[in-house]
Amino acid sequence: MLYADNNEYCTVSVQLTLSLDNLIADESFDHIYIIPQGNKIKLVELSRIKKGRTGYAYDYKAVFGNVHQTNYDRNYVYDLPYKKGSNFRIDQGYNGQFTHQNENALDFNMPEGTNVKAARSGIVIAVVQQYSESCLREECKQMANHILILHSDGTIADYSHLRHNGALVQPGDSVNKGDPIALSGNTGYTRGPHLHFICFLPGIDTRRGIKTKFRTGNGTTASYLVEDGWYKRNY
Repeated sequence: MLYADNNEYCTVSVQLTLSLDNLIADESFDHIYIIPQGNKIKLVELSRIKKGRTGYAYDYKAVFGNVHQTNYDRNYVYDLPYKKGSNFRIDQGYNGQFTHQNENALDFNMPEGTNVKAARSGIVIAVVQQYSESCLREECKQMANHILILHSDGTIADYSHLRHNGALVQPGDSVNKGDPIALSGNTGYTRGPHLHFICFLPGIDTRRGIKTKFRTGNGTTASYLVEDGWYKRNY
């Protein structure tokens, strides 16, 4: 019998692959299991087909969140992820030509060491801060320090390219909109210091990035941020 135990701070989706020798599963296992936070569930029970030696091998993919989710708060308005009085340009916008092709992500041109604020309240579900390198080679794509925050509607925000050991929060922390969460940096696959921000619904192989509106100016207007635009936070 195979079980999955979820000790993370959110729901986890698991895709299981099995190779069986003289064994049969009690049900089809070619689907995605949704495991609530703090739960242990049975995935499959294996039974011998006939006398003789048996064996099995398995592999799996696991991601934070519920990959079956489609609904979320489309009207939510995010705060700009930096302090009052700051003014930053969007170097690369939604579906940009460098690394944002077919991706609803934003790059804020932000000097290293800038205080990054939570754009929306939520629970910190992942913190990666051990990397110190940056380059435009394939190996650097896995070296972006980042923080993931789960929102109340099931969406997840990813704040990436953070400074080495620059996290100001840890997994399990509750953060409010506007709380400091990290120091910006220049780690991973990058051509210069910036903050990469994406809000997404989880998927097993591909994130489903969503466009998000932000409060701009003095906070009374909301808009989608566009490439090459400057956005000052006066609230």
